[in-house]
Amino acid sequence: MSESMIKFLRALWYLVSRLLIWGSIIPLVLLSFYAAMDYMNVRILSSDGLEARAGVIIAGDDPTPLSKVFSKGFLDGDTMLYSNLYRQYIVSDFDYSIEMPIIIIMPWKDTVVLRITEEIDDIEAEVYASVENSATVSETPPEWNNATYDLTLVRYENNWRIVSMEEVVNEPTGSPSQTEEIVAQ
Repeated sequence: MSESMIKFLRALWYLVSRLLIWGSIIPLVLLSFYAAMDYMNVRILSSDGLEARAGVIIAGDDPTPLSKVFSKGFLDGDTMLYSNLYRQYIVSDFDYSIEMPIIIIMPWKDTVVLRITEEIDDIEAEVYASVENSATVSETPPEWNNATYDLTLVRYENNWRIVSMEEVVNEPTGSPSQTEEIVAQ
């Protein structure tokens, strides 16, 4: 082989190797970007959506924005949304926290199940003046049912919606979450 042919083959090998390297890196970067984007969408939707749901149940907030986060079937079947448990109180504040794992959501997945722990503490409320004289109404509002749930989200028209929320573990108020128990061991 001539020296010019060797230089040509080396240059060709250099170009092909770089194309192979970049051809494998770019899809991985794109896949990582879309997986991270889906995870953040699901995380924000879950935390903000569940906090808005708690606000509707506890403080009597407007339920209209929930239709952007939850499916119609979920809203129709959610008995807590229609309960009168906190309606006798004027709720000024409550502490809301949610814990969820970090998961990888592939861009082609249309359904995700998250195991989340929802905790609401320190509900600050006063009894409505019209029901203050009632002997059955407590001075303090009832405690929230802190629990761990399997939260199912479905991608519908490029938007995630919460379609179901099944209780897995009921945690007494003030108890440490499962994550804290695992860290302590």
